[in-house]
Amino acid sequence: MVDAGTRVSEKRIRKYFKGRAEAEVYSDQLRVKLKNQGISGFSLSKGEHVDAEIALKILQPLGSSLTEAAKFFAEYHNLKGADMTFADLVGDYRLKLETNRGKGEGVADRTFKDYQSRHGRLADEFGSLNLIEFSHINHWEPFSRKLGKSSRRYENHLRILFNHAVERGYLKSSPMIGKLSDAPILNKPVILQEAQWRQLLLTAVETDAELDLLCYVVLILYMGLRPESEVEHLTWTNINFKTKKLFIGDEQTGKSYLGRTLEIPTAAINLLSRCERKKGKVVQSKYEHRKNWLSLREQAGLIVRDDKGERIKNDWIPDIARHTAGTMVYAKTQSKEAVKSFLGHTNDVTMRNYVNHGDSMDCEADRFYAFEVQPASSDASSIVKSA
Repeated sequence: MVDAGTRVSEKRIRKYFKGRAEAEVYSDQLRVKLKNQGISGFSLSKGEHVDAEIALKILQPLGSSLTEAAKFFAEYHNLKGADMTFADLVGDYRLKLETNRGKGEGVADRTFKDYQSRHGRLADEFGSLNLIEFSHINHWEPFSRKLGKSSRRYENHLRILFNHAVERGYLKSSPMIGKLSDAPILNKPVILQEAQWRQLLLTAVETDAELDLLCYVVLILYMGLRPESEVEHLTWTNINFKTKKLFIGDEQTGKSYLGRTLEIPTAAINLLSRCERKKGKVVQSKYEHRKNWLSLREQAGLIVRDDKGERIKNDWIPDIARHTAGTMVYAKTQSKEAVKSFLGHTNDVTMRNYVNHGDSMDCEADRFYAFEVQPASSDASSIVKSA
């Protein structure tokens, strides 16, 4: 018989065994329990005993005690990330962006919209998930396979969001494994062929009185300006014919709050001087501009329709004029810094999307910057003069 007495618990422990050996084993177990847990260890309910035994079995392969596990749980589940959902994190980060923008320190409108779009897609997928439950393997990897080629951009945004959570103390560490993979080798961007940019310029000159697009074409093709986020904010006062410079203010630039001043090539100055209108905004009416811009590209042969009015050819893709402008600057200068400054980029990776440099490109650049339109009275066969 093992008699533990009343020091162990309020209820006297008395148990009988068939032999002394079994009784001594049980007695030793009681001594260890008393030493490790005190008298309170004998006050657990039967259900709590079962729960503790299951927990110990789970922890045994890990070499951890129940006490260590309890401390770990308490530490991490006291974090805000235990109750904060991924959608909450997106909202929190957006508030940070808006606050910075309000102070004039944040990202530009176009970048902010890009953040909103990608964060919204991530929130649709993980919105209801608590931050502390997020798993790189169980959650991100299946979703990345669904995203395919666009997964890298989303992974970058995801890492930024979780880094923000760590900075704010919502999580101890980011659940994202490793580092963002290196950017894939980019295909060279599509640029206008020489016959195409020549025809575009000639058509813009010939139709300027009607379509009022010569200035617009020069600014996107020679100056590499962003059509919507830069050209639409400019007026003719931004163009200085005396100094041959184009000034873009902080509030007029596309992706950052840093404006820039650009040298206007002589060919571009000559074309701008031919414009029928030299006052007011470069783009006066967005509706008329969109209609006229489509007409100009069709007249230049960049967009072709069949007899039914359906498009059967479209050589005009987004940013093709900007790609052409950046390529010509690099061909002429062989300077990455010159291209970055010219296009308003902040890093070499972005610039790689805009430059298509190839054999004999420097010769074409010479012709590009020497482009000249003869006066209207000249013979049609000599309307184009190049170096």
